[in-house]
Amino acid sequence: MRVEIIPLNDGTIGTQRTITALHFGDESAARKIYIQASLHADELPGALTAYHLRAQFLALEQAGYINAHIVLVPLANPIGLSQALHHTAVGRFEFLSGQNFNRLGALNLFELTLAHLQKNGAVLRQDAAANVATIRGAMRQALAEFVPKNALESMHLALVGLAFDADVVLDLHCDERAVLHMYTLPDLWPLFEPLAAHLGSQCQLLADSSGANPFDEALSTAWTQLAGAYPHSNIPPACATTTVELRSRADISHAFAVQDARAIVQFLHGLGDVTLAAADVVAAPALLRPPYPLAGKVYVLAPCAGVVVYHAQAGDDVTAGQLLAELIDPIEGRSEQVLSPIDGVVYARAVLQFTQKGEILASVAGAVDLGHGAGLSP
Repeated sequence: MRVEIIPLNDGTIGTQRTITALHFGDESAARKIYIQASLHADELPGALTAYHLRAQFLALEQAGYINAHIVLVPLANPIGLSQALHHTAVGRFEFLSGQNFNRLGALNLFELTLAHLQKNGAVLRQDAAANVATIRGAMRQALAEFVPKNALESMHLALVGLAFDADVVLDLHCDERAVLHMYTLPDLWPLFEPLAAHLGSQCQLLADSSGANPFDEALSTAWTQLAGAYPHSNIPPACATTTVELRSRADISHAFAVQDARAIVQFLHGLGDVTLAAADVVAAPALLRPPYPLAGKVYVLAPCAGVVVYHAQAGDDVTAGQLLAELIDPIEGRSEQVLSPIDGVVYARAVLQFTQKGEILASVAGAVDLGHGAGLSP
């Protein structure tokens, strides 16, 4: 294992933050796997899973059973880790700008790469391997030339710099109160279906793009967009990415983390990136639910303020019109019912005990594209 310490441009006198990347296997290997945890710094089940992955990768490396270059970033957000308000960690949004840590903003990998390819007159033809090498070279140079304006952009640049040339990227997150669920592109689903099965994922959400430029999409959609920009060239989806939501923020336990780390290693064995002893190989179980379109999900909002009484839990199958929650006004003696607008599964639920009007109470995924696009929550 090689430990890489990447200093960030903090922009503040007398301070220095760093990102630690752990490298396993032959760094000149033909394939590269990138795994990061806790980009939202208050979402820590992934960090504990990374702890157990580190131990498993070390054992596999010592046995000569790692066949790819694996990069593991156990804590991807040193800025968010330092943020707390009144003894409560706040790791989803940067205090300074209010920006979601999982929205890359001006660091648009597709636009940066396309500009570099065009500026240098790059020629892309039918040789997919040659095109991948050319594009990754352009990405590397474009990222080297990108000048971050602040600490957040410096952090994003460091993470994208570690991940852009990976064949597979796993971004480990979690939700407030949720079942394990995943996001990826429709074309990448066949690759990630075994991972969903091994993890026991209860909801899979697919979209070509959410339009929000989150970390995983920034990497994968750069390739699909470049394929669109060069329609007569053979450009494969060379960076397959997924966001894995490891249940709830409170679901931090060694039992879950060991289970999830083992599932990820089984997935990597299936890809050929690690080798397990025959006795340790587990066949992927049946998928718990088929994938749904991201455009088929609904964020159920509070129609008014009130004390929240939940009637549906994460993981519940619901039908349109089913009671999800009540909002209680104890002053006026009123109860407002919140009903599911669609048939589907409640894959995530808020932990609010009192809500303001317009806050998200539940996320429900359905099988039917509702035609409202595939946006994400703030």
